[in-house]
Amino acid sequence: MRLPVIAAGGVSDAAAVRAALELGASAVQVGTAFLLADEALTKPAHRAAIQTVRPEDTVVTNLFSGGAARGLYNRFIREAGPMNDAALPFPLAGAAVGALKAAAEKQGCYDFSPFWAGQNAGLCRPGSAAEIVERLCGGIER
Repeated sequence: MRLPVIAAGGVSDAAAVRAALELGASAVQVGTAFLLADEALTKPAHRAAIQTVRPEDTVVTNLFSGGAARGLYNRFIREAGPMNDAALPFPLAGAAVGALKAAAEKQGCYDFSPFWAGQNAGLCRPGSAAEIVERLCGGIER
């Protein structure tokens, strides 16, 4: 039996897609690149942060969701520690942080907001979802 392998993580351009397929992946899963799609409901502050992020600006945290997920390093993560044993499990973690996040965002502060992004987020560029797919698949035989 042959199991399909789906490559995920750090896929942000055609070179990464091509490399994953050449190494035997059946498909790739792309996340962060689509946060910059014109069709996405990503907040302007989150979009701006993604476009200027460096790999060292991201961290795996359980504070916002209760599960491990990569996002942009911020004040909340710095002060509470990225992986905190006291973080509530999913879905309670989001509710626990919700009031603080909402109050801060109301004042234009995003230090308590989960800005999800992968390590290669800085390579992602805005455009329509179709344009992003075309950039990711550029030159790859279908």
